Amino acid sequence: MSDTPPLRDRLKADLTSDFSVSASAALAALVALFAFARIDDSTTGGLLLALAIAVFVPYAYERVWPEEYASVPAVVWTISAALITSGLFVGVYQLSVDAGAGEYAPGIAFVVTVVVQYAVAALFMRARQNA
Repeated sequence: MSDTPPLRDRLKADLTSDFSVSASAALAALVALFAFARIDDSTTGGLLLALAIAVFVPYAYERVWPEEYASVPAVVWTISAALITSGLFVGVYQLSVDAGAGEYAPGIAFVVTVVVQYAVAALFMRARQNA
């Protein structure tokens, strides 16, 4: 027999750990989805931006960020990360459109945004560990 806990227990633990980060990231992703629809009519772009916020911001907080905050500071961290992510995504998206990437612009913006998210979080973690 395996010593791993049942799937129900693992899902409950994943959903309740850092709940304030997950919930605020989901809300920020919805806001970003609707805000991106005002900027551009690309459904793919809005969905990829929402994905970058709703999935990768909490993942970076949980896996890479060196500190764990209380609920209110964690929400502030999440909203700040979502705003930075949105700005980076929209900036790279617009640069890609201007460069003629056309239909590939949302994908380019998504990949660049996620890579920059993790690079910055990893650099911050390394700087904190070496300080």
